[in-house]
Amino acid sequence: MHTAIILATALSLLLLQISAQQTENEVSHSTSVAGMVKLLDVESKLIENLDNYATQLERKLEAVRSYVADMRAENDIAKQQPESYLSNPLNAFALIRRMHQDWLHWRLYMEQPVGHEQAAYVPQMQQHLPTSTDLEEAAASIHRIQLTYDMKAADMSSGLLNGRQYNVSLSSLDRYALGKHHFDRQNFGEACQWIYQAIQWLDGKNKLPRPLALDRAELFQLYGEALIKMNRFNDALQVFNNAVAFKQDNAQLLQRRLEVEALTRTNAHLPPQRYSIPQPGAYELGCRGGYPSKSNLYCFYNHTTSAFLRLAPIKMELLALDPYMVLYHDILTSKEIQELQYYAVPNLMRATVFDAKTGRNNVVKTRTSKVTWLPDAHSELTRRLNRRITDMTGFDMYGSEMLQVMNYGLGGHYDKHFDYFNATTAPELTKMNGDRIATVLFYLTDVEQGGATVFPNIGKAIFPKRGTAVMWYNLRHDGNGDPQTQHAACPVIVGSKWATTKWIRERQQLFTRPCEKM
Repeated sequence: MHTAIILATALSLLLLQISAQQTENEVSHSTSVAGMVKLLDVESKLIENLDNYATQLERKLEAVRSYVADMRAENDIAKQQPESYLSNPLNAFALIRRMHQDWLHWRLYMEQPVGHEQAAYVPQMQQHLPTSTDLEEAAASIHRIQLTYDMKAADMSSGLLNGRQYNVSLSSLDRYALGKHHFDRQNFGEACQWIYQAIQWLDGKNKLPRPLALDRAELFQLYGEALIKMNRFNDALQVFNNAVAFKQDNAQLLQRRLEVEALTRTNAHLPPQRYSIPQPGAYELGCRGGYPSKSNLYCFYNHTTSAFLRLAPIKMELLALDPYMVLYHDILTSKEIQELQYYAVPNLMRATVFDAKTGRNNVVKTRTSKVTWLPDAHSELTRRLNRRITDMTGFDMYGSEMLQVMNYGLGGHYDKHFDYFNATTAPELTKMNGDRIATVLFYLTDVEQGGATVFPNIGKAIFPKRGTAVMWYNLRHDGNGDPQTQHAACPVIVGSKWATTKWIRERQQLFTRPCEKM
């Protein structure tokens, strides 16, 4: 039996390595706060490069301006008494020479490119910059936060997140990008909200640098097109009038305005569509902290699960009986948390989800985070944590999965799912070690807003608290998966959520929690 478990564990490691190789090129900047830290370093280098470019321009400008002053002074003296000035042969010669030679050199100097080296540096850094896919994922994350927590575009634009005001706001470029994202996906209600906010930013007398300036006519036109899709034809016509005011000679824009005028007449009978956020379900309600908090359960010191706990009992809070779920307090030290993060950061990669149909781990939109795996024998820390999990749960860790360390990024979440596989139909590797009988989830950080673990079917939500851990049984006594254990990781609003998971397999628990066939 032990030989089979060792073989299965070795094969699991091999599959994880293959999965890592398949996903190592998928950087996915927005799915981990720790990963995005690298972008700040890249941006810092690009800013320094731009500053060097400005320095080169300033040097050239100084050279030109300093000589312009001398040339103008000499020219002003000559123009006061031209004939007298030019009657002096030295002045006359100097004028002829200047006009013949100096202006040729000035022309060449003016044509000489400035900052060529700095300009070439930007494409060299291109491989480190976010891609269009990264921008799409980031925009989708903002939308996920907005929907889950019922936020308004106007509030988010000004830094008001879930009722808390932050000293940050989005520029018109940020707001326009979000509006364009929704427009391209035919989410016209959301597009209208964000494009309108972009217009408001510009109307507030805010300014963008010239290279980044938005074409206001195009901005109004996009807004108008989104309004048309919402059957708001009169509003769209007013917006197109504003667009024409910025480009009165644009024939295409003028033609489009005439078409909108026709739409207001021919479609006057169509009711306008109203933008509204869907009503919250059990999942959204839990993420917002809306589950009832009353409970007849209790807290206690556990000193019976293992002999070690007689010397060092642990704080336990009973959260639920069906499924069995407990919360452990002060289970990790600050030093252990820092060490886990230290081991994880260099190897974080995009989280995947196992697809039973294909037998492969795939990147999916329903899970946005980065993870790394730490083998049981990785370090003294991992060995110690596995012993502690045994003390906490009474389960044998032999043949169970490695510790998975996770870091969530912008709106990082994991949609509703089950941890069990249903071992009767699972691949051979799962059958050999058994299904996931229990899950232990450690919280390595506090999360300022969002990031709760919710169980919609039982109305239970656990909000991250540094150093705590929650454990629940995934399987019923007959060995089948418990549908009550469906859970989700709510989107992070503000904060960097770190967590560590240990999935305990059932095969080694034969005598600890035997299967009772019904």
